[in-house]
Amino acid sequence: MKQIQKLLILTIVLMLGQATACAGGLRIVASLPALGQIAQGVAGEFAEVKVLAHVGQDPHFVPPKPTLARHLARADLLIAAGLGLETGWLPPLVDASRNDAIRPGGNGYLDGRSVLAEVLGKPQGKITRELGDIHPEGNPHWWMDPLNGVRLAQVIAERLSRLDPAHADAYRQRATNFAGEIHAHMHDWQTSLQAMSPLVAYHDSYLYLAQRFALHVSGFVEPKPGIEPSTSHLDALVDHIQQAHIQGVWLEPYHDSSIARKLCEVAHTPCRLMPDAVKGEGFAAYIDMFDLLAKGGE
Repeated sequence: MKQIQKLLILTIVLMLGQATACAGGLRIVASLPALGQIAQGVAGEFAEVKVLAHVGQDPHFVPPKPTLARHLARADLLIAAGLGLETGWLPPLVDASRNDAIRPGGNGYLDGRSVLAEVLGKPQGKITRELGDIHPEGNPHWWMDPLNGVRLAQVIAERLSRLDPAHADAYRQRATNFAGEIHAHMHDWQTSLQAMSPLVAYHDSYLYLAQRFALHVSGFVEPKPGIEPSTSHLDALVDHIQQAHIQGVWLEPYHDSSIARKLCEVAHTPCRLMPDAVKGEGFAAYIDMFDLLAKGGE
């Protein structure tokens, strides 16, 4: 009799757990804030979205805390930039989560390779450490092109439609509405951004943005990706900035250093903090990022 009672209690507990999980809807984890904001916009009230990195944090280096692995353990879908951007920290978290569905190639995983029509910045020739901290698969900062953001929303909508067919129409309609909002801003963004070209960037984070809006990035503070600039490199860059009529040096918030600020001071050109994400929720926050970029950052 006691065994039967234990089995009944266990069955009830399991049923309650399943009911709670269903009531909570889908669980999405995004590696980066901008990706999470697009996921929030598509999913709306039908999913919980967790983001692993913070706004202003270097996406190459995120401390792999146990709490992040716990988010991944419960995830139905993991959205990452991919192309090697999170290689140093995301795979160990996925391993720790023991959630096979969100491994690359699984039904619960997507990254830039599922989104991009073309990957930019693939290195040519033999790849060695002498080239710096390069990404062999190509430049991974693809969400900095707003039309790639539109493609991501469409891919998320289709993936969520398979995971949750009952709300497929809502997911697809939200992605379509988002595309309309982005296209309505494109002309104004282009006009404003082109007024800040040519430019020098700290790191090659703006490649997709520059190609989309026909901006000319004519040099980098880093002599090679991930390598600190030498005095001779900075001296040559000052000369270049002055001779090429550079309209400013673009910095990600995590590269806002005394070296970069001194360069701008000596070269008499503005330092522009041009973030890869801003605080906020959903599609509105992603659009706010481009509004901020078009105003010259900060």
